[in-house]
Amino acid sequence: MSHTIFKFKSTLLAALLCSATAAMAATPASPSVFFGPTPYLSSSDIPIGFYSAAGATVLDNLEDGSLHSSLIGSGGGSVLAAGFAGIRDSVDSDDGVLNGTCGPQTAGRCVSWFNGNGNSGATFTFQGAGALPTAFGLVWTDGAGTVTFSAMDADGQSLGSISSSSFPDGSFAAGTAEDRFFGVQFAGGIRSITIKNSGGGIEVDHIQYGQMAAAVPEPETYALLLAGLGLMGAAVRRRNRMGTNRALD
Repeated sequence: MSHTIFKFKSTLLAALLCSATAAMAATPASPSVFFGPTPYLSSSDIPIGFYSAAGATVLDNLEDGSLHSSLIGSGGGSVLAAGFAGIRDSVDSDDGVLNGTCGPQTAGRCVSWFNGNGNSGATFTFQGAGALPTAFGLVWTDGAGTVTFSAMDADGQSLGSISSSSFPDGSFAAGTAEDRFFGVQFAGGIRSITIKNSGGGIEVDHIQYGQMAAAVPEPETYALLLAGLGLMGAAVRRRNRMGTNRALD
């Protein structure tokens, strides 16, 4: 009898686990999740939970005067490593001090990505080897009007967008009070991100990507597994009672 009950338990448990696994596999990739705009003075201001515990795979502060080799920048902009001294809007921490500005703005210091046409904005596309990022972001540092951040998946389909006009302060003198982080997570992989603003030029910095934390199974998947385990327990108890009754007969 004990061998039969053990075999029954094993068979039922395997079936339940297969059902739960199938339910998890059948669940589509979670929808994209957008972050921002949030104040950003250094990498410590990346929103909690944006990356997995490993952190960003690449965080390009552009201070070497070029865009990271795993990224392509398009939209008409380029790295602004020289010129415009005193008005380049790089992230505050890029000069090593958090003091409301980035400077002195000598050639090759306090570098940003600049496009004189904010309506064209800046698009950054992942071209690296391996899996696409599932977390992709940047820091908007200067411009005017309404700022819009959007993203595309592996197939070039839109993952949505977010917009805000509450933080541009109209200053272009290297101040950092208006700098804002924008990012997106998507478990299916992110091919590119784009940021634009509706007035004047646009500057961005700290282009970054990595992997988001592993997706947590949906609550209904856990509910299915727990309900199945409960049914298994009830069935085993019933078989035990039947076995006891037969023994007493």
